[in-house]
Amino acid sequence: MKLVIRQYLASLKERGELDALLPDLLSQMGLEVFLKPGVGSRQYGVDVGAYGKIDGDSVNKVYLFSVKSGDLDRKDWDSGNPQDLRPSINEIIDVFIPSRIPSEYKNERVEICLCFGGDVKEEVRANVSLFLERQKTSNLSFSEWNGDRLAALVEKFMLREELLPEDCRALLRKSLAMIDEPETSFKHFTQLAIKLTTVEGLKPKKILMGIRQLYLCLWILYSWSREQNNIESAFLSAEFVLLNAWDAAKFAFDKKNKVAVSTLTTLDSIFRLNLQISGQYVEEKIIPHADNLYALSNAVRPSCAVDVNLKLFDVLGRLALSGCWTYWYLSQIKDESDPNIESLSHSVSNHQESIKKLIINNPILFSPYKDDQAIDLALAVWFLSLDPVHWNEINSWLINIADGIYQAFKKNDKYPSTLNSYSELIEHPIDNSSEYLKSVTKGSVLYPVISIYSSVLGLTEPHNIIKKLKQEFLEHCNFQVFFFDESSEEHFYRYDKMHGATLSHVCIEGDPGDLIDQIEKECEESNKVYEMSAFKYSFWPIILTGCRHYRLPIPTHFAMDIYKQRRVQQEHSSDDIEEVEGPLK
Repeated sequence: MKLVIRQYLASLKERGELDALLPDLLSQMGLEVFLKPGVGSRQYGVDVGAYGKIDGDSVNKVYLFSVKSGDLDRKDWDSGNPQDLRPSINEIIDVFIPSRIPSEYKNERVEICLCFGGDVKEEVRANVSLFLERQKTSNLSFSEWNGDRLAALVEKFMLREELLPEDCRALLRKSLAMIDEPETSFKHFTQLAIKLTTVEGLKPKKILMGIRQLYLCLWILYSWSREQNNIESAFLSAEFVLLNAWDAAKFAFDKKNKVAVSTLTTLDSIFRLNLQISGQYVEEKIIPHADNLYALSNAVRPSCAVDVNLKLFDVLGRLALSGCWTYWYLSQIKDESDPNIESLSHSVSNHQESIKKLIINNPILFSPYKDDQAIDLALAVWFLSLDPVHWNEINSWLINIADGIYQAFKKNDKYPSTLNSYSELIEHPIDNSSEYLKSVTKGSVLYPVISIYSSVLGLTEPHNIIKKLKQEFLEHCNFQVFFFDESSEEHFYRYDKMHGATLSHVCIEGDPGDLIDQIEKECEESNKVYEMSAFKYSFWPIILTGCRHYRLPIPTHFAMDIYKQRRVQQEHSSDDIEEVEGPLK
C-alpha cells in the first residue's frame, strides 16, 4: 500500500493537487493549519502553514511548507525562476517569518519543510544540504518531506489499519489493477466507497475520517488512471463518490463546529475533484472531436449501430452534465471582479457549442434506441435552454428526433423501446406484430420529455409530431413523468432502494398550453424535489448527477423552472424580474 501511495504522490501536480492534500494530512496528524494554498494572493514562499507537535518533536513548532511536485532537481532548486525552491526559502526567511506568522506564534520555534512528491536528485543533494546547514539557527530548523515520508504519513494517519481495514485496502488494489477494465474497476471502487461512507452509529469525527479516506482513494485511482490514459473508471467512481459522500456529509451543514467545517471542506474537495476528472474527460476525449463528422461515432469502434447509439447518448449526457456543473460554479461567484468569471463563462459556452456540434456531426443522436435515453436528452436540452440563443437548434434537434421516431415506427425499424438487454436491442424489432410492439412500448418517459420541453420553450412542431405518434402507434403506451417523494431524500444519493412517484397517462392530445397546465399543477403538488438536501443547500447539480448515474428521469421541475423564468421575462421588463424558485434562482 505504501508503494501505491508513493506512486500516487509522485504523480501529483504542485498546484491544486499536492498542496491540496497536505492541509488534510496535517489536520489528521493533530496540527492546527493556519494557512492554506491561496489563489491570487502572495504567500511569500509558504504554501501551507501549521502549528503543533509532530511525532518525535519534543515541543510545539510553527511548520512552514514550501511545496514542489515530483522530484527536486536543479531546475526546481535554483534555475533563476522566482518560483524555485531556494528563492522561496529565502523569501520565507526574509519576509514571511518576520511579518506573516500569526501573532500568537511569534515566539515559537520555526521549521521550514521542503515538501515534494518524489526525491531529491543526487545532482542537487549537496547544494540543498549545504544551503540549509548555513541557514539553521537555534530557532530555525529544516526538514525534508519527500515522497517516502509523505507516503508513510498518509498510510499512518489517513489509511490507518483500524480505519481502513484490510478488505478496503484489497478493494482499492483490485480497482487499481483493473483500470483497463473500467466496469470491473468501478465495481470494486463502489464497494470501497460504500464501506467508507456507511455512517450508521458513527460519530461525526469518524464520518469525517471516512470521507477524507475516500477522497484520497479517489485521488489515487484518478492518478493511476491518468497515467494509463484511461480515466473511465475514475469518471464513474467520481460521480458515485460525490453522491455517497454528500449523503454522509450533509449533517455538517447545520453545525458550526470544527469537525463540521472540516467535513464540508473535504466535501468541497470531492466536488472539485469530480469537476477536474469530468473536465479532463470532456475536454480531452470529447470536445476536440465534436466538430469532426462521425469522428466520435467511429471512435466507439462499433460492431453494430447499437454500440454507437448507446455510447453517443452516454457521451451526450456526460458533456451536458459537465456543462451544468460549470454553470453552477459560475453562478456561485458573487464578486464581478473575480478572474474566474471569464474562464467559466467561456467554458459554459464551449460546452453548449460542443453539444450542438456533437449532435450535428453524429446523426445517430437523432434516433434514440432506448426509452431511458430521455435522461441524456433532457440534460442536453435543459443545459442548452439556459441561453435562448440555442433554442432554434433545440427546435431543429427535437423535430428531427420526433420525426425520426415516427419514420422508424412506420418502417418497423429500431424505434425506441424499454428493452435493456444488449442482445435484445441488437435484434429489436424481432417482428412487426402489434403484440411485440405493445410489449416493448408499454410505458415511456421519452415522449413526455420531448413534448414538455417543446411546450416549455414554445416549440410547437416537435409536440405535434409526438401527438401524431401517440395517435397512430402508441395509444396503448403509458406516457409517464417521474417525481421525487417523501422517501427520495433517504434513498436517492445511494440508490439503495426504489423511491419516487409517477404521474401516469400524461395527456398530450391537447395543445402545448394544456400540457403545461397539467404538468405545472402536478409539479406544485409533487414538489418534494425542492425539499431534497441538495436543493435546500443550493447544490442542485447533485440531483442531475444522481439521475444520470443511477438512470432516473430528470425531475420535470427543471423544465418548469425554465418556463417560469420565460413567463416572468414576458410579464416584466428586464430591469424588474422577480426571483424564480428552482435551479435558476
